[in-house]
Order: sequence, then structure tokens, then C-alpha cells
Amino acid sequence: MHSELEAGFTVYRERAHLLGGYVALFGGVFSHTDEKSPGWPVLYIETPKGQCSWHINPDDLDVFEGLKVPFVDDYPWDGHTTEEKYFRIEALNLKLPKMTYSKPEYGKP
Repeated sequence: MHSELEAGFTVYRERAHLLGGYVALFGGVFSHTDEKSPGWPVLYIETPKGQCSWHINPDDLDVFEGLKVPFVDDYPWDGHTTEEKYFRIEALNLKLPKMTYSKPEYGKP
């Protein structure tokens, strides 16, 4: 059985929470630049490995409230494909410095 919190989470909302981490690191902007999905803002994040963008469910915009992500008219999309975006994310993840804190020893009871 799922908790009330889990029941309210969709894949899009979970993704929005994870993207908040990238916004905190690199900043980001929202824009309504996809004519095929005018009600869904596009989140653009300019990373050291290139631009990445995602459609964000309007119901999940509250996830970004504390991050002060501005809305910008006609933000320029660099034309990346979904495949290119995830190659950029993979390269970015390999370059991000490891956070320094006491980590658990996985696999040890």
C-alpha cells in the first residue's frame, strides 16, 4: 500500500524533483516554446556539457518555487534530440564532483 505522499507522485513529479538539483547547480529558465504543447512550460538548463530541456507538467511548477526559475519569452532551443540530451547528462554526471560527506558502506548490514 502506498502512502498519501507516494500516491500524489507521478513520474513527471519525481523527475521535476530530480531536475531541481540540476537547477540548483546550473540555474534554469522556463519558456513556452513548444507549439505542440503550449500548456507545458519547457525547462532549459545550460550545463557545462550543453543545453538540456524538459517539458514540465504545469501541476509540478511548485517544485521549482524556491529555486526562483524565471519565465523567459522565446528562449532559444539549440536543437538537441532526446538522445543527445541524455548523452550530455551522462557526460555531466561523470564530471560532477563527488559530494564530501560520510557515506554508508553499502552491502554491509
